[in-house]
Amino acid sequence: MCVSYFPLNNGSIFNAGEAELYPYVFEHGGLVIGYQSLAEYDKDLDTVVVQFINTTDFNGYEWNLSEITINRIFKILRKAENE
Repeated sequence: MCVSYFPLNNGSIFNAGEAELYPYVFEHGGLVIGYQSLAEYDKDLDTVVVQFINTTDFNGYEWNLSEITINRIFKILRKAENE
């Protein structure tokens, strides 16, 4: 499951000085009507989890559920790595 070769994780996608301009710290989320996504990197696991959801509400309820779900996924991955 190691993704250290992934250029965004190790910073090799950037030229000198570009990393400081990148607004995200190895994670990103976004939404439009009917669709949202969330991508997060866990340094300890050296793993990226990307979550795609085919619904949105702009009041934040679905977004909060997305955060809860991705955190549970990382918890499962940490447990699996320690077994």
